[in-house]
Amino acid sequence: MHTFILIIIGLVMTSEFIVQKLDLPAFLHFLPEMLSAVLIVYVFIAGTRDRFRLVAPKYWIAFAALGVVMICGIINSGTGSGPMITGMRFYFRALPMFFVATLLPLTEGQFKVQLKWLLLLSLLQLPVAGYQRWVIYSLDRYSGDDVRGTVMDSGILSMYLISAVMIMLGILLKRQIGWKWFTVLFFLLLLPTTINETKATVVFLPMGLLVVLIIGSEPGKRLRYAGFAMLALFAFGAIFVPIYDMLEEHNHYKVGLIDFFTHEDQLDRYLVAQGRNRGTGIGGTKLSGRGDAIVVPVTYLARDPVNLAFGVGLGNASPSNIGRNKAFEGAYYLLFRSVLVTSFSYFVIELGVLGVLIICGIYWMMFADCVYVARRDPSLMGGVAAGWAGVVAIFWLGMIYTVFYQFPAVIYLYWYFAGLVSARRVELEQEARTQVRAAPARAALQT
Repeated sequence: MHTFILIIIGLVMTSEFIVQKLDLPAFLHFLPEMLSAVLIVYVFIAGTRDRFRLVAPKYWIAFAALGVVMICGIINSGTGSGPMITGMRFYFRALPMFFVATLLPLTEGQFKVQLKWLLLLSLLQLPVAGYQRWVIYSLDRYSGDDVRGTVMDSGILSMYLISAVMIMLGILLKRQIGWKWFTVLFFLLLLPTTINETKATVVFLPMGLLVVLIIGSEPGKRLRYAGFAMLALFAFGAIFVPIYDMLEEHNHYKVGLIDFFTHEDQLDRYLVAQGRNRGTGIGGTKLSGRGDAIVVPVTYLARDPVNLAFGVGLGNASPSNIGRNKAFEGAYYLLFRSVLVTSFSYFVIELGVLGVLIICGIYWMMFADCVYVARRDPSLMGGVAAGWAGVVAIFWLGMIYTVFYQFPAVIYLYWYFAGLVSARRVELEQEARTQVRAAPARAALQT
């Protein structure tokens, strides 16, 4: 299964890119689902033997609560079978990775192999992104939106690479990697986020670094590590901002990075004003701003308290995932398609406010697991947990930035590492309880 996990990681990172570039048969787009089917069989067999002893009860409760909300939304809206299949594909296909991570007997050597494999795939994004940027220039275009690496989306590429840096920082704090290697990899991994002109980098990167430093630093050394992090941020900013503005120099539709964040009208147009243009909003055909993607669906759903609570049904606002087959298109897709630009939009429309709250609760549970493991485990997993705390924070904020849960490259890895950290916390708690029970016996022997 360890080898199979390596294969899954490689395929979810590259399969969509390869299928598109080589114009391979359309059914290969469903490779992640095929892999998930194998994982489900493994989870069923291994889980029944192991009794899921490393899956914390809180996750069973959260998943069950989310399932109830989904069922209520389906019943309330009369969701068809086609949209339900679409919704199940996007919401559940990566979930087996969480359970596999809690069941897989993984040695530290095997875990290091997985991390090195991920690092190689992460470094692959640099030449691919560089080539994509060259293609843009060769066509006399200037926008970096098509610099997508192998993950097939510009924003997702930045989120993924920033997450990779967060994990490296956590490992650094546990002294599992040296400062020289970290510095080199820091800039190599973040360079694609410069040439794809992702504005969110200036928000996600500092926030992620701050979280990892707070969680992973040793007491008494946090100020020192924070100073090093600030130096790295200033150095990266000195590279990022000039390159971003240089790449935007001939783009008539965009502005410099500093101007974007300092001019209120520019920021307002990005967040809200787009939604006030003709063709956006409810029933529109043009994409709304990210601010409107929050306000518009909530305002619409608030007309019906039941819809506000449970949403319009699983997959009922999603586009067809099988070409132009309308049978798999949600009944509310055409109504909401202009605001379906973030994960929050999908969550609140299809799962309602209760669904969003449960999802946020799951994020909090994962974050708490990261804090627990990072502060009690001096091993490699403790470093990964510290870095993963920053990743969880990034993805929580990312709900209002992009539709990340529809991209296999990030969602499969997210659930896998969340499962690893969660299982490690359960192990540490079991070890602590064993030591407490054994303490009286040891004291008796000493006397």
